[in-house]
Amino acid sequence: MRTPIWSGLVLCALLGCAGPMSSASATSKVLRMTPTPAPGDELIIRSLELQGDTLVAQVRHSGGCREHVYELLWDGVFQTLAAGDTQAELVLAHDANGDSCEALLSRTATFDLGPLKRRWREQNKGEHGTIELRFAGSQSAVRYAF
Repeated sequence: MRTPIWSGLVLCALLGCAGPMSSASATSKVLRMTPTPAPGDELIIRSLELQGDTLVAQVRHSGGCREHVYELLWDGVFQTLAAGDTQAELVLAHDANGDSCEALLSRTATFDLGPLKRRWREQNKGEHGTIELRFAGSQSAVRYAF
């Protein structure tokens, strides 16, 4: 007869274990400017939503044995598109901390876009604007209006 512990371990490996590794951070991380943003470990952006000046990203990746860290990175450069719209290319970086487990995890990461808005206001000398946010390595995009 198999023990319930073994079944629990198998379910944990397949679904991801409950606990600190599976819960999303309650606080938003601030967008970080860096001259050479890099994506780090593999992840899939499932959806993006703006809630005021906060970007909420639903992501998916493998893991389940270690804590994963997410950062939103930007090189500080705005591009002007042919239509006159402003665009910023962001990198949603993922550090799996060497997690080699293979459970498919879905997580929520939130980021404060304050530095992006401040930079736009400094450069454009205005209070209100719209920036098309594009994400490196993904077809995902969202319009940030403030």
